[in-house]
Amino acid sequence: GDVYKRQLAKDYNKAKNTLAGVEKPDAYTDYLMAVLGARTNNSSMVTSSLKSAVAKDSSLAKKAATDLEFAKYFTNADFMSIIK
Repeated sequence: GDVYKRQLAKDYNKAKNTLAGVEKPDAYTDYLMAVLGARTNNSSMVTSSLKSAVAKDSSLAKKAATDLEFAKYFTNADFMSIIK
């Protein structure tokens, strides 16, 4: 997972296009989209991607709850309702 995060750091647009182009996105693809949203201050991308990720793999809710990528969303009602 950290390798992906390092790649994300280099080029957000490229990362977004790569993730958006995944033919069968899995929970982790959605999770990375949420991380990308957090890094680019796109709160609607964070919540929609995370909602999708958690729907596919409920364990990602717990991961998101402790992931500092989302620290500034820990006070966001929409975010919190997804990960609870």
